[in-house]
Parts: sequence; C-alpha cells; structure tokens
Amino acid sequence: MYLKAFKGFLASCMVCLHAVGAFGQAAPAQPAASTSLPLGISNFSSWKFEQVGDHLHLIGQAAIEGPQLQFFADEVDLYINTNRVVASGNVVFTNPDGRISAERLEFNTDTGIGTFVDASGIMSLGATANRAAFGNQDPDVYFYGETLEKLGPRKYRITRGGFTTCVQPTPRWEMASGSVVLNLDDYAIARNTVLRVKGVPLMYLPILYYPIQKAQRATGILLPTYGASTLRGQSISNAFFWAIDRSQDATVFHDWFTRTGQGEGAEYRYIAGFQSAGNVRAYRFAQHETQFTQSGQTTSLPAKNSYEFTGAVTQSLGGVARARARLDYFSDVVTQQLYHQNIYQASRASRLVEGGVSDAIGPLEATLLYQRNETFSSGNSSVLYGSAPRVNAVLAPRELFGAPIYASLNGEYASLPYKYLTNGIATLDNSFARIDVAPSLRVPLSRLTFLSINTSVGHRMTYYSKSSNARGVLVSSPLFREYTQLRSDVVGPVLVKVWDTPSSGYAERMKHVIEPGFTVDYTTPIKKYKETPIVLDPSDFVVGGTSRLTYGLTNRFLYRGKSTNGLRGQAREFVTVGVQQTFYSNTESSRYDTAYASSSGRKPVALSPMALNVRVSPSAKVDANTRLEYDVSGVGLQVWTVGGTLSAGGSGGTVSFSRYRYTRSGKPAAYLSGSTSLRSPSGQYAGTYSLSWDLTHSTIISQNVLATYMAQCCGLQLEFQKFNYPQAVSGFPLASDRRINLSFVLAGLGTFSNFFGAFGNSVR
Repeated sequence: MYLKAFKGFLASCMVCLHAVGAFGQAAPAQPAASTSLPLGISNFSSWKFEQVGDHLHLIGQAAIEGPQLQFFADEVDLYINTNRVVASGNVVFTNPDGRISAERLEFNTDTGIGTFVDASGIMSLGATANRAAFGNQDPDVYFYGETLEKLGPRKYRITRGGFTTCVQPTPRWEMASGSVVLNLDDYAIARNTVLRVKGVPLMYLPILYYPIQKAQRATGILLPTYGASTLRGQSISNAFFWAIDRSQDATVFHDWFTRTGQGEGAEYRYIAGFQSAGNVRAYRFAQHETQFTQSGQTTSLPAKNSYEFTGAVTQSLGGVARARARLDYFSDVVTQQLYHQNIYQASRASRLVEGGVSDAIGPLEATLLYQRNETFSSGNSSVLYGSAPRVNAVLAPRELFGAPIYASLNGEYASLPYKYLTNGIATLDNSFARIDVAPSLRVPLSRLTFLSINTSVGHRMTYYSKSSNARGVLVSSPLFREYTQLRSDVVGPVLVKVWDTPSSGYAERMKHVIEPGFTVDYTTPIKKYKETPIVLDPSDFVVGGTSRLTYGLTNRFLYRGKSTNGLRGQAREFVTVGVQQTFYSNTESSRYDTAYASSSGRKPVALSPMALNVRVSPSAKVDANTRLEYDVSGVGLQVWTVGGTLSAGGSGGTVSFSRYRYTRSGKPAAYLSGSTSLRSPSGQYAGTYSLSWDLTHSTIISQNVLATYMAQCCGLQLEFQKFNYPQAVSGFPLASDRRINLSFVLAGLGTFSNFFGAFGNSVR
C-alpha cells in the first residue's frame, strides 16, 4: 500500500519552513523606527532591543506575526542588509497545520534557505486522512530531527530524526532515519531507516523512496512484507509502483523465499477511454532444488523455472465494435498450486487464452472468438479444448408483415479442438468442425397482465466434420443433422393478493403472487442422432422424436417499505418458492436436459426429479437460497445446495453447501465452504474465519484465521492458514502447508501485505 498519509505528513511538516520563506520575502526587514519594528513584530513594549548598523538584536519572547502564522523566540537577530534571521532559545513556529519547536533557527529571507536546529513538531494530516485508522482521533503526525533544513524553494532535508503518527507521551511506534531528502509534491528519499515498535528495532532498510505527490497515485517503493510457511520457509516481498500518468501505472515486484527460490514480475494497468481498459500481470519464479521431510518420508522439489501470465483487456474499436482478450495462463500446474494462498488460485487446474472481436451492423451482431482452454488431471496429463476459431452471427428478432410475428436467425462456424495431452503431446485427437444455421419465429399469443403465452418454432441444420460410431468413438465420417422444434411457454393465470399492514414496523403493504407455468416442446425425429459428437458439449446432443412437458408453480411474497420523508418505500421480493418437474415422452431425452443438475449420468426416466428452489431475502443484510432435486424413480434426494449471507455492523458471514448423488448405491459428493467475521463496535478488534471442506473425502482443503487489533495509532494483523494440497495432481513434496503472515498496521502509513495472497489481498 502506498504511503499516502506519510506523503501528507512530509508536505505538512514543510509548510512551516515554506511559509517562513514566503513571509520573509513578502515583508523584507527594514530598519527599526521609534514606533514600530520590522517584519510585523508586535508587543515590542516588553522587549529589549539594540541596533548596530544593519543588525537588530531583540531579547525577550520576540513575536513575528504574519498571515495565519506566528514565530516566537527568546532572542532574534535581524541582519537587514544580508536578509538573515537568526533566532535562538525556545524557537516556536506555528500555523494552522501545526507547530515546530527548535533551539535555534538560521534563515535567509532572500534565498529562502534556512535551518532549524534540534527541532521537533506536530502537524495535522488534514481532513482527507482516514480518522478510523487513528482510532477516531485527530490524524496528527509527530516528527523530530537534529536539523531541519530548507535547501531550495521546494526541497528539504531532515537529518538524524524520525516521525510517528502515534502522538502520545510514549509512542507505540516510530520511523527513525539517518536523513530524509524530499522535494515537495514529488518524492522523498530516506536513508538508514529503522522501524521501532515500543522502542524495539524491528526492521532496517538502507534506503527508501517515498512518493509525496498530492495525487492519490504516486510513484514509490511499496512497504516490504514478511511471511513464513512449511514449504517456502521465510519470505520477503518487495515492490515498486510507477504512476506513469493519470490513466496508466505499473508495478514491479520481487519475492525471496528462503527455502525454495526467488521470483520477479510486473503488473500493468491502463484506462484508455470509455470501455477501453486493461490489466496484465506476468510473473517468473526460479525454484531451486529442495528436500522436504514429512511423516518420516523425504521428497525432493526439483529445480525449474515457471511462468504465470494473467490479464483482461477490453478495447473500443469505434462505434459498438469491441475487442476483448483474457489471459489466465501458467506454465506449471504444480507451481501454480504450491505457492498461491488464494483458495481459487491454489485449486485452479485450468489455463486459458482467449481473444475476440464483436460488432453490430443494424440488427446483425457478429462475434469472432479464439479460445484455448487446457485442464490438468495430473502434473503432465491434460485435456485441451476451446474454439479455434468460432464465428457467430445473430440477426436480432424482426417484426414481420406488421403483425406480432418476430423472426430471428443464428449462424455459427466453429473449429472445436479436443485433445488428450501428455507432457504437451497429443495422444488422442477428437477435434472436429461444426457449421450451424438456426432460423426461428416467435409469436406472442397473449399480452394480458395475468396471462402470458409465447409460441415459437425453430429449424436447426448442423454439419459436423466427424461423427460418433456405435462405441462412442469419433470417426472421420461427416454428419448432417436437421430437426425442427416447436415450443409454447405459458405463465398464468397469475393470482395476486395485496393487503395493507399498518401495524408492521417495516412494511406498509404486502403482496402474494402465484404464478403457474407450463412449457410444451416437441422435437421432430432426427436421423442418426446417436452419431452426434458430444465429446465437447453434451448440451449439443438432441434426442429426436420426443415431446417434453414442464410444469411448475412459483410463489412470490413482496413487501413495500415504510414511506419516509414523503418518499415512497421501496418494494422488495423477500420470499420466493418454486417447484418444477418435466415429463418426457422419450425417456432418452431425460439424460440431456440441462435444466436439471442431476441429468448427467442418470438412467433414462419418464419423469425428471422434482426441483424445489427457495430464496429468502427480507433485507439487504440477509440473503439465503436453496435448491433440491428429488428423484421420484427411487434414487431419492440427488441434489441439495444451500447458500446464504448475513451482515450487520461490519460483522457477518457466508456459507455454501452442495451435495450431489447420482445413483442409489453411489456415495454422495458433498462440499462445504464458508466464512464468518466479527468486529467490535469500536473497530478495535476484528476477526475472520474461513473454511473449505471436501465432505466426500473427509478432507479440509483449507482453513484461514485472520485477527486484527487496532490501537489509537497502530495495530497488528495476524493470519494463519493451513492448506492441504490436492491429491489429483502429483508432484507435491508436502501433503499440506502451514502459513503464517504478520503485518503491522500503522496509522496513516498503511499496512504490510503479501503480494501473492496474504490477508486475502484485502490490504494491498
């Protein structure tokens, strides 16, 4: 995190010196008169002063006042001809931002160069500082130094000093530096810097570069981070941020793992205009050979270089034309899953390269897409699939003959690779090409508010360069498939009941809506439909000569909130309950109905499972949903998923549970994940616990505990994570990894965070 507060401190603490120079230049010293003193000196009746030539010597709490500033000292020497001011003894300089105290001051009002000796001060970081980071106290910074020098109009130096935002008699932390050279609104370079916590030296950095620009983004070195794990040993991460201009920036970073190697990478972000932006990241990790011993077994991690590239780019090409690219690529799946702390990245076994362009001319929309997706089943075995390329054209619905009849057309050409790879070499190639044309007509037969009827007819013609034989193996014989599908969707008659709730504390009106729904579709017979290649997309497989009847009922409960300040309350659907089932005249089509998650791998049946969907969301803070699929043919409950979120006053939690069972005797597959967070009312204490649990194999994939303590001006953030590596991918030297990350939270200075997933990347 960039030191935004520190750059504000550096700018603020130099205002005093800058103001002295401006004051001196605006009102140059003049010889004393009998009734007044030079430089705006007031209260002269209590002082003693002497004048010898151009030298004026003042004794006794001299006060120099100017616009929004005051300057005091026990003794002041004014050298009028040389424009020098020398003050000593309890020198105090104040302005609206704060004050500086020193034992001695030498300043030239003509050149604007001067020095505070044995100086200390306190300054406000301003209204833009985050008060929450300071325990809701005034965001101030305390600083000190043997000398505080003004070297030029906007250049300063602090020698053998330090600073802290923990303004109290005994600061909890401070940064001490041998010297700090800074240019206001540009940069600061600190040398020989030591971070002390409770007076104990914690970290030493020989040189630091800080941005002190007024903008939110500024070039500078990011604070280093520290971590430790069973696999990596101790780790130090460093990064440098380059604010190229207002619309683009770059970050260069380096990681050193004491046990396994080093890595370096870069990230580039830009915004070129409306709908034109991108974020690209590249990383290289040089892993050296290491041995590990766990549970009495010794394994080796080989030396190798691995690479990771991620990014997403969207570019406007003029008009509505767009170009898009997405990159999520790694060179080694074992390295990918070994080092990432984020649960999604650590369990990811697929890499993707994708790019495409789209445009629209009138009602015609066209898309060109290239996609290469590779999924690993082990460290050296994978399946490659995608589009190379896919060209799609869609003619949007057009009204015909001035009647409510709408025609549309969809056409597509796709080259569909599908290969089994071992060490990157294809051992089985099931790639083929497909040409698809599908015109359709839609006729809305009812526009009543309580009844909706839509009827459509579509004809689809598809050419495949390959087909499946009786054993399901692809052969080089092409296949032409053609069929017509008729479909009618009916919603209603809809029943509605509305009633007022004057005694309710949160709703002034309630509504109950009952929506019965029916869908009937018929597919004409298809010759040789079993020869359709389905290695890539099972939803493309269509069973011909079949009818399907889907029926269901949906209940919706809504309320309208209380009106406040003359504004009508907002309507909210807080309970939804729906049930659905499908009848198949040809039982084979039940195996390919994508409306049901349990259709894959099921035996042919005439009736689909009963599907129940429930969603409860009484407010924006509470949301819960569940889906059940119950097989009526004897298998029983096949699918059960539950999810929910709860939030209140900074605390809350999420949970997700899924359970799948496809056969009566098969073992159900179940997975549970969730997280919960608690925060004290003052925000001083906070904690988060997250869990990912594979119930099928009785394996907890990951557990993560994050605790935060915040005092008035500093805090501590501690994270512990245990991650069990997936057994499907071989090559892991350890069965699990224990990771600890430690971060100090310093008020106004930001926090330490690991670039690769510590603290969930939430503080980076």
